[in-house]
Amino acid sequence: MFSFKQEIDFTGYSFIVPSVSVGNVPQLAVDAVIETLQLEPIGLLWSPALIPIVGAPAFEHTGSDTATTTAELYISQAEKLLVLQIRAPLVGPLQQSFLAELSDFVRDRKFARVFLLASCFSHEKFDIRTGPFRYVANELYEQTPDAGRLQDDRWTKHAGGVIHGGGYATKLLEALTVRNVPGVIFFMYVSEGDNTTEGLLLARMLNAITGDRLLPAGKSDFRWPNSWKHLFGSSHPKSLY
Repeated sequence: MFSFKQEIDFTGYSFIVPSVSVGNVPQLAVDAVIETLQLEPIGLLWSPALIPIVGAPAFEHTGSDTATTTAELYISQAEKLLVLQIRAPLVGPLQQSFLAELSDFVRDRKFARVFLLASCFSHEKFDIRTGPFRYVANELYEQTPDAGRLQDDRWTKHAGGVIHGGGYATKLLEALTVRNVPGVIFFMYVSEGDNTTEGLLLARMLNAITGDRLLPAGKSDFRWPNSWKHLFGSSHPKSLY
């Protein structure tokens, strides 16, 4: 399932995993993190549960001869951070086995914590007094020193059960909990459309709950990769009018 360019000891690492969700906001947030930290591509995932795709390089710093695939791993050894970027939904009947294998990997490699990113349909937000950000943490995560950063006015604990449009985030958190891995889902309510702004917002909030580890010194905000210019194709031909 995993193919790494070199063997890495992931003991104590944090693992950021996006769930394919409404508006692709988690994937956009991960793109911003990879671009801003200039993360090194370290490996790939393959599985029958992954819909195969291939495309042009998503990031300039990885080189022009690097193809983009369905599921890729990026690393910052300085920050002890591993990031998964996944660009297609999982095949339904094979989803559970994929999440089990991924959770086994996290447990066996002794990761310290997992940050799961997701998004939820905006029409499911019924509390107008609060902002768009929510979190769901397992008891293991709430017992870590990191849990203190969850007490913040910018987000609230999710008490609504299902994260509608949030993909496999809840199932993955359940699998991690069974394996005694601290994990937290961090998500926001969004509507479909041009969600680049929401992607950057989610990256900023993720930076806050990770203790400001995702913005290098001297940088005040996240960068977006040049590949975002092509999210909606080329502009319309003026000859139409």
